[in-house]
Amino acid sequence: MLSVKTALYVALASIPLFGHVHALGDDKIVAFPSLSQLSGEYYSWLGPTDYSKHQEQTTFIASNDRLNRASSVHGADDYFLLASSHHRFASPLLLSSEDDQSIHVAAQTFAEDVYKVTGHRPDLYNDTLPDDVHRAVIVGSVESGVIRSLKMDLKRDVLKGKWESFDISCEASPLEGLEEALVITGSDRRGTIYALYTLSEQMGISPFYFWSDIPIPHHSTLAILKSKSLSHGEPTVKYRGLFINDEHPALWGWAAQRWNRDPWEPAFQVEMYELWFEMMLRLKANYFWPAMWASKFSVDGLDITNGLPQPAIPGPNQVLANKMGIVMGTSHHEPMSRNKPEWDMFGKGPWDWMNKDVLKEFWRYGAERAKGVETLFTMGMRGDGDEPLTDASNELVQNITKVQQDILRDVYDTEDLVGSGVSQMWCMYKEVAGYYQNGLEVPDDVLFADDNYGNIMSVLPPERQGHKAGAGIYYHVDYVGFPRDYKWINTVNPAKTWDQMNIARSFNTTQIWILNIGTLKPLEMPTEWFLDLAWDFDRWERNSWKRWLREWAAREFGEEWKEEMQVYAARNKAELVNSKSWSLSNYREAEQVLSKWHNLTTRAGQVYDQLPKETQPAFFQLVYMLCAAQENLNKLHIAVARSTLYAFQAKTAANVFAHEAIEAFYQDANITETFHSLLNRKWDHIWDQTHINYYTNLEPIRDSLPPIHLVNPFQPSRPGIPLRERDLPGQVAYVRLTVENSLGAWPGDNVKNCERGYKCPDPILLPMDPWGEQSRWIDIGAGGPKNVSWKMEVDVDWLTVEPRKGKTVWDGSGDERISVSVNWDKVPVTTKDETVKKEGHIEFSAADRTNVTVTVPIIIPPSPPSSFRGHVEGDGYVAIEAAHYTRNTSAEGYAFEELEGYGRTLSGLEMFPVSTQNFTLGEGPKLEYDFWAHGDSMDGKGKVEITVQVGPTLNFLVGKELAFGLQFDNLPPKEIHPVPTRGLGESGSDRKPGEVGSVPEDWMEVVSNEIRNVTMEVTKDGWEAGKHTVTIWGMTTGVVVERIWVDMGGIRKRGYSYLGPPESQRVF
Repeated sequence: MLSVKTALYVALASIPLFGHVHALGDDKIVAFPSLSQLSGEYYSWLGPTDYSKHQEQTTFIASNDRLNRASSVHGADDYFLLASSHHRFASPLLLSSEDDQSIHVAAQTFAEDVYKVTGHRPDLYNDTLPDDVHRAVIVGSVESGVIRSLKMDLKRDVLKGKWESFDISCEASPLEGLEEALVITGSDRRGTIYALYTLSEQMGISPFYFWSDIPIPHHSTLAILKSKSLSHGEPTVKYRGLFINDEHPALWGWAAQRWNRDPWEPAFQVEMYELWFEMMLRLKANYFWPAMWASKFSVDGLDITNGLPQPAIPGPNQVLANKMGIVMGTSHHEPMSRNKPEWDMFGKGPWDWMNKDVLKEFWRYGAERAKGVETLFTMGMRGDGDEPLTDASNELVQNITKVQQDILRDVYDTEDLVGSGVSQMWCMYKEVAGYYQNGLEVPDDVLFADDNYGNIMSVLPPERQGHKAGAGIYYHVDYVGFPRDYKWINTVNPAKTWDQMNIARSFNTTQIWILNIGTLKPLEMPTEWFLDLAWDFDRWERNSWKRWLREWAAREFGEEWKEEMQVYAARNKAELVNSKSWSLSNYREAEQVLSKWHNLTTRAGQVYDQLPKETQPAFFQLVYMLCAAQENLNKLHIAVARSTLYAFQAKTAANVFAHEAIEAFYQDANITETFHSLLNRKWDHIWDQTHINYYTNLEPIRDSLPPIHLVNPFQPSRPGIPLRERDLPGQVAYVRLTVENSLGAWPGDNVKNCERGYKCPDPILLPMDPWGEQSRWIDIGAGGPKNVSWKMEVDVDWLTVEPRKGKTVWDGSGDERISVSVNWDKVPVTTKDETVKKEGHIEFSAADRTNVTVTVPIIIPPSPPSSFRGHVEGDGYVAIEAAHYTRNTSAEGYAFEELEGYGRTLSGLEMFPVSTQNFTLGEGPKLEYDFWAHGDSMDGKGKVEITVQVGPTLNFLVGKELAFGLQFDNLPPKEIHPVPTRGLGESGSDRKPGEVGSVPEDWMEVVSNEIRNVTMEVTKDGWEAGKHTVTIWGMTTGVVVERIWVDMGGIRKRGYSYLGPPESQRVF
């Protein structure tokens, strides 16, 4: 299994290579017919062919061949020709002069897109076409003059009054003088824009063509299938937004260098925002919170030598946003269209309601400046710097909002703000959510927040579904705060994102969805996935994220990749990985982490080498770099861990891994520099984010190597007190022996060899059985400045040791891992009806007189009957993936369904559909897990612990706790409320029980580990061998079950691992 929520996710998922189509699931109406398909009488109007361009220009052969094959089944008259480089032709665009400027900007960009694909640019006309034009593309909003002049069409007629909807279809003789036209109609300005960019995407132009360097495929001909049309109704979510946040050092440093800003100049100005807004519109986003650490969006670019302009005028960025069709806002703690740095520069006095006269004038300026540009005003007030407001209460914050609304009424000269199109939003972030849940009256759109780690804290409550405004979600894929910043790399699980946004949608929380995306790179994948869900959630059913990826990832990288992507989903944040993350002694966890990452990086490198040169930069930054960086980061931390442990064990290999850690540290810098050097350093500084060796929750000022440990390579090990008669006082050792499931080392004494730390016995491996792991390991390594020969002998023929002899290398570079296994067929067993316990011994001896005996106990329990189906205890535990149930029983239309790829290992199971349903314990749907136990628990006390691992979901309904039932065999089921009601304060101190607006007291641990463990102890008079059943009863939706452990002592004996034991053997 792999380690972190993987970069491969970002890589393969976000890569829009090879004719990427953003509007996944849409009918493809764009085609690339061959020259022969445009021959014949029907296309005689095209005139002679330019045979110098006869050779098709194709960058992505597989993709284009597929599209050409698809188009080859159509007849010669089935195409509306957009452009042909063979004929030096492009259909002109007809627009309406009365349409919004943003439509004209998008039409110009669309014409440029046609040029990029075919080399021929369409002409643009307003209102009328030249007399010799008989075919054209007509573009306009449904109420524009050019669209109203067309023949009546019911599809267009239903667009009237709709929000951001569109229709694209070919029509014969729509206007006098036109024989045919492609008619692109939007219900409003953005509906028209989205229609144009949908065609651009089908032409092969990625929304990230600039931001991820996706090459644009070249075609000689570009056409629309006349037999098809494409339309889209109102989007699922009205306002679909992005928030640039935590922009230092990466995006700020990149922009400052790219546009050669002086140190005191704002880095983000119209040059960047023009590219940014275009990307947003191509992604069908419409709402934007600008960067605000050091930016003043509505001021930057103005001459403020003598202060702010009076009267207020919108700044260049603000004008550009409106010109392109973007709805502007400000972040959750910046009311009335003014960024916090504006207050820092122009405000007077404290940011406190005691200073209300100054605040009111400050806010009025923001309202006056925003008048005339489409704005969604943030309302309310938090304390300075996004802290809680001093002496806040429901009455106070309601009064503040009333004052803000009075300002808006005055500025906009209306009593009906909503009816006049003055949109407002109040974000229920942290303690503000508590006010709302305690009865705060909110007249605006309510924006609920997640917990900053992707877990929704609230949705619109059932009793407030009649709220006259709407409700939405503020969601994070980037964050600064406790327990740890995460800004460096994508650590977001798309299955979890779907699940959380499905909860929001199920409770009508769909007015606004806005995503904190940090600096975008390398977060392209979760950004696009989030916006696709917001645009048309119904298109993406449960588990559809795999289909979403498969549209391009599986086609380009092979079917095997898509299955792996779900396995390497969110396990923890890369910034939380450290030398203690992965176990070095249990379940071979660290080895498997590195092996999986190395495999992915190797394969990504093979793909990279096979790609065309122009494609490699995009693949590097979206796939290879992220795999290599994650592999290297884990390699670094595991090497640090080994240097520490091996130094404690007196193994010279500590030095080997200390140097490996140093090499990995430098390699991290090399990967970053390679990225920055691409394309003549286009992306210099974009990956400057620090991420190694955190001292607090906040990012380190500079990456530094975590502490490593070295041993003196010229000094032998001194085991201490003689343990046997043949040992000599003061004897030294040049060999170290360590075993699986132990941190100790032999010969000699330490606190990990035995509890008292001296005169410790030789090692005893944990018992092996036919149903558990089929091998154990013993490591033999250098313990001093001599090369030492060693050998192993066994005293029973059923015990296998490989290799059985070797020689240590004094510098630790030749350490070997020995595999210990059992040939079960050779173990003498007199009865199959009773448990057989035996032990074998491995005698280790070395040329330095080191002698250690390793005891290998084995247990052979009676096998389950042939009729048994389920999991079987091995190594003292049963571990079960939730999806591998024995029975899944529905109740009253509710059932547990699998969320593939959710969680840390395989998937999760959740009760659907999402609703307010609350089943009585024992009456809802249920999951049953049959397992076979062999007998008494390993501690001999009959103590067995059942642990259910559930996702980190929170209690998202006011006054209602998540719940499920847990039952063992026929004992009475127990009602479980997994989320504590006691809250955790921001400083780490407990709040009062049940206080709303706070995260639960276990939140730090839960979000750090991406899991919540719920454990129930079962004590019986002797743990009975035979079949048992764990039953999970559904009670409320929102609980996602990932794994079940039944620990008879084997897990406790082994101790820590991050992911826990591998799944037990399952009998089908």
